[in-house]
Amino acid sequence: MRSAGRSDIGLVRKVNEDDFLCLKLNDLFKLENPAADLYLCIVADGMGGRNAGEVASSMAVQEIVEFVKEKYIEVLTEKRITEEKIFDLVREAIYYSNDKIYKKSLLNSEFLGMGTTLSMILIKDSNLYYGHVGDSRIYLIRKNEITKLTEDHSLVAELVKQGTIKPEEAVSHPQKNIITRALGTEYEIEVDLGKQEIIEGDYILLCTDGLSNLISDNEIMELVLSSAGVEKACESLISKAKENGGFDNITVVVIHNDKGGDCSDR
Repeated sequence: MRSAGRSDIGLVRKVNEDDFLCLKLNDLFKLENPAADLYLCIVADGMGGRNAGEVASSMAVQEIVEFVKEKYIEVLTEKRITEEKIFDLVREAIYYSNDKIYKKSLLNSEFLGMGTTLSMILIKDSNLYYGHVGDSRIYLIRKNEITKLTEDHSLVAELVKQGTIKPEEAVSHPQKNIITRALGTEYEIEVDLGKQEIIEGDYILLCTDGLSNLISDNEIMELVLSSAGVEKACESLISKAKENGGFDNITVVVIHNDKGGDCSDR
């Protein structure tokens, strides 16, 4: 398993409110003989006044890691890690992170109303488990096909689903950036959970909408498949998004399920 992540401020914004992480959990816990290799990858796109978005996205990543580290180490070291326990780990980590961000926003007027999208994956053996809130995305690239695993929690996505607008109209819709779910904006949060079996050669890509709004799914796939490694794929994707306008912060994590290598972290 090889992975890399990159984040870029883009060409317009003054602050980068995105955050990301890609980490081999065995290294985090310094496990010498783990039951299985486990990988955690996250992207978050913050929102809010002043620097609140930056705070929210950073907290989302940090709190999820702390939750996993402090509360679930026994799950990660068990000889038999069940699917139910992994889903519980993902769900509860996001709930925990949401609670921390929400409470911080209430205690400090500077952060009032801050929030963040959150897309995270846990990879164990040949299975990918994901949790998702907002309009950042998780893709699977297999051979010459790209599949969006997550559903955008946005006003435009709802309008498309209802048949009010056509998918092609969503690309340039004036309310495209309005999201309907985010971490930290409410006391309770609804989390989408899912599982995807992965095979050797698969690519998994997580990104914020600063990438997906400016590059089509097929272009994303072509750039990943034509790049010499995951680091180059991240660089090419960000360069293309900036070439197409770079109107937002751009963050991408690319994972290649091959037989060698590990996560390159931040």
